[in-house]
Amino acid sequence: MGRLRELVKSGGLRHIGVTGSSTSTTSAPLILLEGMEDEVREEDIVLIENRNDDLILAVCRQGIGVNENLRVGSYSPGIAYVRAKGEAPSKVKESYHFTLMFIGVINEDGIRSNDAIVSPGVPVYTFKGSDYNPLKVIEPKDEYGCVHGGFLAKERKWSIPFHKRFIPYHIGVFGTTGSGKSFLARFLLIPVLKEAGYRVLVLDWSGMDYAPYMEDVVSVTDVRQHPDSIIEYLVEKTKNFGYREELNTARIALEEVVCRRWIGLIEKSGGDAARLHQLLMDAIINAIVSEHLKESTKRLAVARVERGFTKVSAEDLRLFMGTKSVSDLIPEPGSVKVVDMSGVDTEIKLSFFLTLADYLLLKMYRGDVLDLALIVDEAPQYCPFEPRGIQRETTLRIKNLCALGRKHNFCMVLISQGIAGEIGINAAVRRNLNTWFIGQIHSLDLEEVEKRLSPYGIRPDRLLYLPIGQFYFVGKMNPSPTPLLISFDIEGG
Repeated sequence: MGRLRELVKSGGLRHIGVTGSSTSTTSAPLILLEGMEDEVREEDIVLIENRNDDLILAVCRQGIGVNENLRVGSYSPGIAYVRAKGEAPSKVKESYHFTLMFIGVINEDGIRSNDAIVSPGVPVYTFKGSDYNPLKVIEPKDEYGCVHGGFLAKERKWSIPFHKRFIPYHIGVFGTTGSGKSFLARFLLIPVLKEAGYRVLVLDWSGMDYAPYMEDVVSVTDVRQHPDSIIEYLVEKTKNFGYREELNTARIALEEVVCRRWIGLIEKSGGDAARLHQLLMDAIINAIVSEHLKESTKRLAVARVERGFTKVSAEDLRLFMGTKSVSDLIPEPGSVKVVDMSGVDTEIKLSFFLTLADYLLLKMYRGDVLDLALIVDEAPQYCPFEPRGIQRETTLRIKNLCALGRKHNFCMVLISQGIAGEIGINAAVRRNLNTWFIGQIHSLDLEEVEKRLSPYGIRPDRLLYLPIGQFYFVGKMNPSPTPLLISFDIEGG
């Protein structure tokens, strides 16, 4: 704080302009000095020296240039001059402005919310050209502390502080294809989570974004799945054996066989998937036949099981013959493990997720502290805006994991191309994500982004053209009350 005041008094910070009229406690217009329009850019961090001696950090937003001689929409001498001469008139009435969105007042403990109206006409300074890092003052001073990663998009030498306390409040990463989401996860989020003491488990939907670049990789087919996951998959695959009601004779028999005899059937098959297919169908039919039911009911159920199993191949069942326990997937503290989910259909992937989610939920119910971050790529595949079938179960599990995770040091990271609607994720899940990274967006998400970012002076249309690898950092983990535009380095440049 003292050093910052010395920099202001000694001219160590460059004077770039003054605040204009219509200031408030949260924002103020900035009138740039002549020539500064070529140097000051949107998302630059500046310092306001208020008349009450407060020093206020702020971000430049919504830049605009004004020339009264060139105002369109009505006749003026300036417009006539342009039409006649083909060149601009005098620059006497030309000015350049930004809207300054306040981060907070700098004090000895860091920053606090500004509660005084900023005076019009007070000086504004830039940190460019100095060795002072203004992001240092926003670092949290509580017992949790912070970790660092990436950098401010407009100033590479200023690393971004991430508040450790709010890591288990869950994270969303949003951006169109090619915006840099997987790079953000690999080169920013994973290092930050590891530094914070979390172990990281990544579910790589396509097997192309993470698995080729990590050392510890497990195939989804190597994992022994929970009986409930197998049941959900087979019910989905057989279309509930043709029954309309959820609970029916065939399903009851399926649940009994899978829950009680699945491991035994695998052993009896000798690892032959075709043999397992036959053994499982026979076991379900025998369970139906042994029930005290009408013969007509039994015949109908047996016929439906036989018809349903024509939709289940031996290869489908081979995917459930894994030998690794789901507990083997949990990485060691400070390390990363990737589950390669390629080579299987969507139902198998979602079935595996149910197995993993139920295991994690059980550990939470027992009171375990997990210190685990689960990164879920292609999140709309697990929790779409209108989940159906097995996706209803995966969406419910994600909601439960988020609800319980905060008290057990569990962080859910959902990565999605869209935010809301058909390209986004379920609204109930989205409400549990308290930290967002928003990159280049699809035009269908303009309304959603407007609701989240417009209060901070960020134009939603700006996100349609964000450079690859730049993301707005929003929410709890950001010590700055206003979102910051950040970026990061990747290996190889």
